[in-house]
Amino acid sequence: MKKICHRRPGRRRMLGSAMIEFAVVGPLLVLLGTLVLQYALMFNAKNMVNHAGFMAAREGSVAHANLASARQAYARALVPLYGGGRSGTELAQALARAHADVALNTRIELLNPIRESYDDWSDPALSSRYGGRRAIPNANLGFRDARSIGASSGQNIQDANLIKLKITHGYELRVPLASTVMQFMMRWNDTGRDPFVTALYTQRRIPLVTHVTLQMQSDPVESDVTVSMPGQGNNGNPTDPGMPVNPPIQPPNCITAGCTVIVDPTLPPGGGGAPGGGTGTPPLYGCPPGDPNCSPLCEG
Repeated sequence: MKKICHRRPGRRRMLGSAMIEFAVVGPLLVLLGTLVLQYALMFNAKNMVNHAGFMAAREGSVAHANLASARQAYARALVPLYGGGRSGTELAQALARAHADVALNTRIELLNPIRESYDDWSDPALSSRYGGRRAIPNANLGFRDARSIGASSGQNIQDANLIKLKITHGYELRVPLASTVMQFMMRWNDTGRDPFVTALYTQRRIPLVTHVTLQMQSDPVESDVTVSMPGQGNNGNPTDPGMPVNPPIQPPNCITAGCTVIVDPTLPPGGGGAPGGGTGTPPLYGCPPGDPNCSPLCEG
């Protein structure tokens, strides 16, 4: 006897609806996946840029705040980001790529010491050692009076011996689709105030910014890239600003180790008349373990 198979009614309609649903949801899933991948790569690059920024500041701290030396150290620390290598030749090629990219798409700014730091703390005796350029002494900082503030910079000599770098690294977006979407969003949100950042956006790059501050390990020497920031420390006259008009809210006083029971700082110490019935300021959340007289203000 011949067996007759009957198809379920509506099976083709179900298959057709599944294809339509995938056609709608599929592109969104692909876009989401590429965005996650691009963000992961960018997050890894940001970690490398942070490390390279530290290496640049460390080099600058021992090289008299020389920005060229800091830039060289920054490029060397970014060799893994540009391919790395397992041989001297491969490492040299990666270093060359890093130098080329850093030269075109990275901006390193020396934010401290500033020109006013040299106005206040340069030592004329050191100028002859550094070719007539002004220099700030780095020796014996622990024995120098930190309360002495320079009139032009608003800094003491310890502050003047800090190297501060701001690094803006143009990271190239490489993941298809996600890079196009991110570039469109960045260019749409660009204010145009920084031409360097605007140029990065047009090249499908995103600025990764890192700030580094380290103690100088050599005498800071003034250079052509030293910036001027007049008016430091209340226009050169640092004063005690005093307490704010509205005092800040005090942090909670934790009763338990895990801060599961805290004291309300806005209520005065009570006793029998205070809410909670216990002595002192009543708890705001919870009650101390084993306190039969405590009734919490609110349960949380």
